Amino acid sequence: MRYEDVCQNLNGLDAACERVVAKDRCHGRRQVGRWTLLVLFLCLLTACGYQFAGPGQLPGGVQTIAVEVFTNRSAESGLETTLTNAVIDEMTRRRQDLVVGPKEADAVLSGTIDRLSTATLTRGGTLTAVERRVIMTASFVLKNRGGKVVWQVRGLSAEQAYPVGDSKAATDLNKRLAIGQVSERLAEYLFERLTGAF
Repeated sequence: MRYEDVCQNLNGLDAACERVVAKDRCHGRRQVGRWTLLVLFLCLLTACGYQFAGPGQLPGGVQTIAVEVFTNRSAESGLETTLTNAVIDEMTRRRQDLVVGPKEADAVLSGTIDRLSTATLTRGGTLTAVERRVIMTASFVLKNRGGKVVWQVRGLSAEQAYPVGDSKAATDLNKRLAIGQVSERLAEYLFERLTGAF
């Protein structure tokens, strides 16, 4: 259903509700009109296919995960810590009891940062970059206690634009901030893929 159709239906429901309230001056009947409008609105939303996304289920009956520090194959030092922390933060934010130590975990998540690249997005002249983009690509594997692969994804990537500063230090700072944002976005994508909640 298109946005305009939803708005038109909601306007029609609002007008109908106003007519009901105008007829029924009694407080109790106004409450019934409001509840009726709420129920009709919820029915309209579910009929359009809207649904609230939950945390999703993990593959292979896994309930808890230990996260290893990821392997970094890029030239950017410290990237493995940034991405590992972002993944742990995202999983903990979505489900507080999900990430545990290796001894308590049903499965272990490992990963490899395959590539980190930058590219110029906008130029101010033939040799002057104004904006760049950082792209991170990684692969992840979830193995159960027996070492069997339960789930994996290869080539998962995220990107973020960042401005080129007036100095190398300013540009490097902007790049580090963009890498942090890319790590968070990649962690979100990973969780959505892992739980099938996309």
